[in-house]
Amino acid sequence: MIVSPKDIDFKKYKRFFAFGCSFTSWQWPTWADIIGQSADYFENWGQSGASNSYILNALVECNIVNKLTSDDTVGIMWTNVTRHDSYKNGHWVAM
Repeated sequence: MIVSPKDIDFKKYKRFFAFGCSFTSWQWPTWADIIGQSADYFENWGQSGASNSYILNALVECNIVNKLTSDDTVGIMWTNVTRHDSYKNGHWVAM
């Protein structure tokens, strides 16, 4: 489903959290940054080269840190299933 910022009523939601790979967080604005401009509070948890394992773990970590509620909006852009990364020495390493 294609969603534009005008389709989301941010008056209903307090925060917006985005997750994904480089299509979510890159050196120029992405879908997440464009939608995030309409939100009062925005965090982009995307990482270039991230796999679906990273994306899922980032969502879990965000929930632990921020205690997500029904007042929050979460956007997830899953990546290719063949992408791999791992958590080594306290950091995610994209392969």
